[in-house]
Amino acid sequence: MGSFLFAGLTSTPAPTAVLVGVASIVLFAIVGLAVGPDYDGMNAPEVKK
Repeated sequence: MGSFLFAGLTSTPAPTAVLVGVASIVLFAIVGLAVGPDYDGMNAPEVKK
């Protein structure tokens, strides 16, 4: 089943656009896993008290 899906994606008139889209989703998922669930305040400046 997976091979049919991949063959269907690569047989489109512009397969590079599909591959770039899939690659961007994969990259977004990898970055999301690397950041983790506690991303709140990651770039917030440190408050000195």
